[in-house]
Formats: sequence, structure tokens, C-alpha cells
Amino acid sequence: MSSRLTRDDVRAMCLELLRAKPDPSVRVRLLRDGLQVPSGDARVQAACEALEDSSHVTLLRNEQRGDGSWGRLHSRDTAARQSVPTTEWAVERAVAIGLVASHPILDAAAAYLAGVIAGRVVPSDPPEKNDRWATGVRLFAASTLARIDPSHAAIDPVWVLWHEVARRTFASGAYSAGAETDAHSELTGVSVRGTYLVLSNRYALSLLAARVDRMDAGLAQAVARWAWGSPRGVGYFEVPLSAPPDAMSAGILERFLLSHEVVAGFGTVGAPTGPLADWLGKRRRANGLWDLGPRASWTAALPLSESWRRSDARAVDWTTRILALESRWMGHSALPRKSGLFALRQGVGYAE
Repeated sequence: MSSRLTRDDVRAMCLELLRAKPDPSVRVRLLRDGLQVPSGDARVQAACEALEDSSHVTLLRNEQRGDGSWGRLHSRDTAARQSVPTTEWAVERAVAIGLVASHPILDAAAAYLAGVIAGRVVPSDPPEKNDRWATGVRLFAASTLARIDPSHAAIDPVWVLWHEVARRTFASGAYSAGAETDAHSELTGVSVRGTYLVLSNRYALSLLAARVDRMDAGLAQAVARWAWGSPRGVGYFEVPLSAPPDAMSAGILERFLLSHEVVAGFGTVGAPTGPLADWLGKRRRANGLWDLGPRASWTAALPLSESWRRSDARAVDWTTRILALESRWMGHSALPRKSGLFALRQGVGYAE
């Protein structure tokens, strides 16, 4: 089955799934992210109201602490008896299931993260014994806050810093490790080469993409194409974007999709093409839905439905996630797109 989708295909698939009356989280994601329906629309509001009674929201609400966090910010506490591993994960999960920035859960989390960025709040994570920790913590907090509200004022200084790092790193038009090292030496005083704080890490890329409209178009494109073409892909995930996953294990598949979701935020590359089209197309079922199998145990992106005991719910969730990503690619494009996800263009390339 072909995986080449048009805007009309995406719309038709979203509407067909909605007619089946899926669980609230699926409805919110299909309306908000698949069909790009405004949050003030009555259909979105009704789905959000129904979502309040879901087990997903109940878990986040029950484990959120009085300060708006879920314990540690970034590093998991294996001794803690809680289902929500970190504040980062909780925010990612809240956004994935469809909560809006004004929801009390995310409103409290935003206040906590803003405090961390400003230095008013010290996260409970054990600090790393190196010169990178202070810079890293602010990046983790700002990137997480950007998931809730990309326009939040607390993000400003951190985004400006990383934008300047990117500008200097790509001053020649291409990535320069030496320029990146020099930028950090002057701007943060931190040695980053070979560490998690290099520009390709998921947090820096996500933060930059959250305000891509403020970036010079050429810089945004250079950063996105660099990440796309890197053999190691997005930092923390470490899988290439430009080729199908080398295995269908849940962990590798999740890192692959998360990488594409990060880079899609730049809106300058478009959908991947070539062999990826064949790979994804073969994984659509006869009814046109995707079912990519069990989820990674650590993912915050899935499930959306209340239960995966039914195989059809699993397929609906995977399909909703892919349609949301496809709609994001299409929505960013400044040019009419005749084909969508993994459109063919001379082998591996970019569909703009």
C-alpha cells in the first residue's frame, strides 16, 4: 500500500477515525494536530473535557507535587515509588495526550520550570560533577517549558543563548565543531565537544524549533538539514533520520519517530523520501492504518487510547501519531504539497 498522502488523504483519515468515536486523547490529537482545528472550537473543548476523566490525566494529577514538579527534572530516581519518572517526562506526556497550556497541571508545571530557569528553584536531581551542569539544567527546563508554551518569557534568555550558539556554529553555512567549541567558550565557559551539550542534542534542537519563526530561514534550514543528514541523528536518540530503522525493536522505533518529530519542528526540510516511503508503506494494514507494534516502555508519546488490549486501539494510536506528524510537515510548507509523508523525489531527499 502506498504511503504517499495528500492533504485530503490526511483529512479523510482523521475524519474516519473520529467517526469511530475513539477515546478522548485520540479525539483531541486528531482534531488539534491532525486537522489543525483551533483550540477554541467546540469539538476540541468537548474532547478536552472528556479527557479530564481519563486514566492518563488522573495519573499525572495524582503524582504531581505541590511545587508543580513530579520530583526530579531530568534524571530518573530509581528508588522513587512513582509511575511518572521525571518532570520532563510528565510534561511530554501531558502534551502528547492533548492537555493545553492553560490546564492546571501544565500551568503549575510551567511555573516550576520558569523558577528553575531563573534560578529561584533548584531541581532535586543530583548535580553532575562537571562545568556543564548549570548550562544543561537551564536548557532542560527551557526546552521542557517550550513544550507547554513556546512564547513563555522565561524561555527568552536560554533561547537567545542557543540561537547565538547555532548562529556562530553555522556562520560558514555549514556545521563547524570548532566554531561551536569557540562559541561555548565565549558564551557559557563550558567545554562541550563530545558531550551531551553539543548543538545536535534533542533539547537544543527542540528549543530552537519551538521558536523557528524567530530564526533566520537560512539558519533554520542549515540546522535541520545537518541534523537530518547526521549519521548519529538527534543527540540522546542516536539513530539516523535519512534511512529506515535498522531494527523494529520498540526502543529503536521510538527514537526514530521522536527524532523526526523534533526535526519536523523546523519546517524547512519537509517529509523524508525514498527508501523510507517503502519502509513505512509496507507497515500500513489493509485498512490503511499503521500498527507499528508494542511501544517502548519509557515513551511518553503512547498510548493515547485508554487501553491497548484491543489491537485496533493500538493501530488507531499509531495512526494518530503519524497523521499528526504528517499534518505538521504539511502545515509548515510554504508551497503546495502534492504528496505528503515520504513523498518520492529522486531517492532519499526532501519533499518541500
